Amino acid sequence: MSESRPYASVAGQWNVLRTSGGSGDGFEVPSLALPARTDAGQIRLAVGPNGEARLLVPLARDDSLQSMEAGPALLISVSTLMHKGRASRFMDLMCLSSELETVFGDVVSEILARIAAGANVSQATSETIEDFRALLIPHSHRDIERHRVAGLVGELVILNRLLDLSPSAWRAWQGPAGDRHDFRVRDNSLEVKASLRAGVSVITINGLAQLEPPSDGSLHLLHLVLEPADGSLLSVAALGGQALSKADNPSGLRELLLSVGCSDILDERWNRHTFRLEGEKLYSVSVDFPRIAPSCFEGGDVPAGVVDATYEIDLGFAESCRRPPTEVDELLREFAR
Repeated sequence: MSESRPYASVAGQWNVLRTSGGSGDGFEVPSLALPARTDAGQIRLAVGPNGEARLLVPLARDDSLQSMEAGPALLISVSTLMHKGRASRFMDLMCLSSELETVFGDVVSEILARIAAGANVSQATSETIEDFRALLIPHSHRDIERHRVAGLVGELVILNRLLDLSPSAWRAWQGPAGDRHDFRVRDNSLEVKASLRAGVSVITINGLAQLEPPSDGSLHLLHLVLEPADGSLLSVAALGGQALSKADNPSGLRELLLSVGCSDILDERWNRHTFRLEGEKLYSVSVDFPRIAPSCFEGGDVPAGVVDATYEIDLGFAESCRRPPTEVDELLREFAR
């Protein structure tokens, strides 16, 4: 990328355009002329019909753009727009994803810097897009990591067991709704953790509160071993479909699935990985359980300046907290009530 970034502050200008409606200089769409130009005229920031962040680079009559693979979040076209009664051609870049507007601002700054350094419009644009390609893909279009799929599959396994006991038990799935624990009914909570290989006892804990039991309540941790297996019945599509067919309010359950990033249980990205259940162990999260939580510190307060933590624990050090397999069913029956 260019070392010189004289236009590094463009990102905030789109909000100005959305508020002001443009510079009022007679341009066809809301826009703001920049102190940057090509031989054909001044380069402009603009907003699209739905407020999309946009860059307009003037093109000379004989300028042509090479074919560019923009990606799902970026639209590249040649537009003819009117300014004070005169038609002009522009290379038109429009960001289609609000979540990537900051990245798009960096893309625009880099294109402007390259044009200022002497690159032609097509070269400056294509090379910049290639450099930023990985960042210009919305999160919703990226591959979903296997461990994340396994995490959802593990929770869906337990959700289906609960729904076998009661069609309203999906309401116990509180993690997607913002609770610090995956499942909660009144003051009883259950956290589900999945490992991808038998014999692995190390799990990741996300946050200081994840292993903090509810006040005057109980917290259990269920460790599932989900080994990858092509064509297995344990998939997001299969388990999600079963859960939706059992729930007394499928729409409410779909909202929870959406909250974890799964807008479509049939989405190929959520179903590239399938698993088989190789084992499960239940633990009571008590004072003997290895963890970092507020209640582990004197007065229930973490040290000053510690905001949060992600850490790993070895369940081999939690054997004294293991519960017999029969208690899993007892616990789920309690949740299903």
